[in-house]
Amino acid sequence: MTTKQNTTDHPAVRWLATELLPSLGNNMAEAERQTGISEKTLRGLMRGNYSGNVEKQLAKLEEQREMRLAPVRQISPGGYIPTELGQRVLNACHAAKIAHKVNAIYGVSQIGKTTAAKEYRRRYPETTILLELMPKPTISYVVRELADAMHLPGAGRSVAGLMHALRGALSPRHLIIVDEAHLALDRQQGADALDVVRRLSDLTGCAVVLIFTTWDGPDVVKKSSYGGQLEQVVRRGLMEKLPPTPKVDDIRAIWQAYGLGEPDEETARTVGALSRKNCFGTLLTYITMAAAEAQQAGEVMDWGHFNKALRRMSAHD
Repeated sequence: MTTKQNTTDHPAVRWLATELLPSLGNNMAEAERQTGISEKTLRGLMRGNYSGNVEKQLAKLEEQREMRLAPVRQISPGGYIPTELGQRVLNACHAAKIAHKVNAIYGVSQIGKTTAAKEYRRRYPETTILLELMPKPTISYVVRELADAMHLPGAGRSVAGLMHALRGALSPRHLIIVDEAHLALDRQQGADALDVVRRLSDLTGCAVVLIFTTWDGPDVVKKSSYGGQLEQVVRRGLMEKLPPTPKVDDIRAIWQAYGLGEPDEETARTVGALSRKNCFGTLLTYITMAAAEAQQAGEVMDWGHFNKALRRMSAHD
């Protein structure tokens, strides 16, 4: 919507004028770099005479204000279920973004890393790029995926041309999350691909979070054939090593999200065993199956539906 309105009293504009700019020595060029909003637009917002898409620019500025002033909050929109483990992933992403660091997260499969990363991107869509690696990644693959995620034109462009475009598009306000980063550890091309992400961080000031699915924690990088090269990547920031199994409160958060109360002793032991074996993965599978069947039958789901689904699926193992 293109309109002209007085924006001087908007909270985000007041924050820009009284907090962000003074912290940058009133350097408008650096404010433009960190917010992704042109200097001309920032001046127009502060003067109250900007006549472009005011709502869009205020939304971008408000995202920057919220990100810097408030810790990332644990909320439960849509299908995201807040857990302590998820909060640790959100915090690691937030810390990297604010400090412009390269943080690393290590955790076993199905512990909730990807779900939390997607939730972080959902909250900060303008500045978060989520790259989910496929097996045997290469520099070309990573560069093209990043360009696609940032909606940069790529048809017919060389890797060098896309790198140049990425350098122009990325800034300190951005965060690149590389999920399944362990898939880059077993070959030189993969190590080089992660090194390109590190290089983009160095050149543009953007933050990076590398998510590794592994039991070994940071040793997975050290033991890699390319550990010497990649150690320069993972030592740029903080390390978050998640526990191998969810805590009781996190498991409880899962079933409570589906409206279930405390299970009986036998069911509680079964739920605990599933969580120790496969973290949230198998547990969520059975709960979602039970919820679907209860809905089809026009019933309120209870632990009976869960146990029924469990018995039926176990019979096929």
